[in-house]
Amino acid sequence: MSKLFDIKHQLLQYATHHNHPVNVAIHLTCIPLILWSALVFAATSGPLLPSPSPAAVASGATFPALVDKVFQFATPNLAWAAMVGYVGYYFALDKETAFISAPLFLGAAKFATDFYLTNPSAVRIASYIHVTAWIAQFIGHGVFEKRAPKLTENLIQALVLAPYFVVWEFLFMIGYRPQLKRELDVLVDVDIKAFRARKAAAAAAGGKAGNQSAGATVAALVDEKKEQ
Repeated sequence: MSKLFDIKHQLLQYATHHNHPVNVAIHLTCIPLILWSALVFAATSGPLLPSPSPAAVASGATFPALVDKVFQFATPNLAWAAMVGYVGYYFALDKETAFISAPLFLGAAKFATDFYLTNPSAVRIASYIHVTAWIAQFIGHGVFEKRAPKLTENLIQALVLAPYFVVWEFLFMIGYRPQLKRELDVLVDVDIKAFRARKAAAAAAGGKAGNQSAGATVAALVDEKKEQ
């Protein structure tokens, strides 16, 4: 099975980049804000399907009746379509957790759409929230985690899976799947130690190279002085 659909692998990739408690707190706060504000932007698409006429619904035809039901729940815009796609991928990863998550993400699309339709300043407000939350994310990684966000390595994980991992974080906090959590903790510890060892080795190698370069420069200056 491709690692793209391996939930344990995906959780591990996330956890190794979100281990510092401050960065985790920033992530848990900002990812929902980034998602919601992005859904406000997506809601500007308007309906992707035409609303069926009352006559078509009254006719009893299956498709118009189905589309009418969709419109009764939420506007089938880009925000809704994106969340349907997200939830579909989450079901491919883990059915149980996706079932728990689905109302949250579909509800977020509905809430974002309602906010856009009822607030003339919706896009401006969402823009402020979106930019601020992204800045906080980079601060969390640069200042506290000291490890690049997954955005620089894996766009799917950064843009599609990050909201799902927020759900997993809260579920782990209340004791959900403790065995999986323990296994991940062990693997995360190994990965972080290996990352720090590589980082220290690279820094040492860079320092040694710098010293050698400085030594060569000094030697060249001494030789030049002698020649004079």
